[in-house]
Amino acid sequence: MKKKYQIIGLLVLMVCSIIYDFQKPEVQEKEVISLSYVILEGEFLTNGKYEFEGQKTIQDLIDEIGVSSKANLQSLNTDKIVEDESRIYLPPINDHAISLNHATKEELMTLQGIGEKTALKIMDYRSQQPFESIEDIMNVSGIGEKTYLRLRENLCL
Repeated sequence: MKKKYQIIGLLVLMVCSIIYDFQKPEVQEKEVISLSYVILEGEFLTNGKYEFEGQKTIQDLIDEIGVSSKANLQSLNTDKIVEDESRIYLPPINDHAISLNHATKEELMTLQGIGEKTALKIMDYRSQQPFESIEDIMNVSGIGEKTYLRLRENLCL
């Protein structure tokens, strides 16, 4: 008799479990909006971390945020897509800025800390691919972040 009640109890438990499975409310997945961010420095009207949604070009950022009247827009490729978690520096206008894409070896050597070998490395780099931003100078062997930070106000594209 005891075994009979155990079997009936087990069957009732199975039926309840099946019924509960059919009645469970569906969980709706929330749409997750992923924000990208970029660090803005220099002559942007807003400096620091800037969060945005979707894909934007540097020109889109300039239109949304604005730049000061001293901004050297020739130092940026405004058609470039902004990469998430990147840093964009917009230098002030400098009449003596050296063009990374057009400067001669002698002009590059006028930059503090740039000798003949480094100037040739910069010219070799740009012959393979033009500089799209002044930050690309860090892709040249021998030029790191400290050198870039020292030179960036004197560079343009």
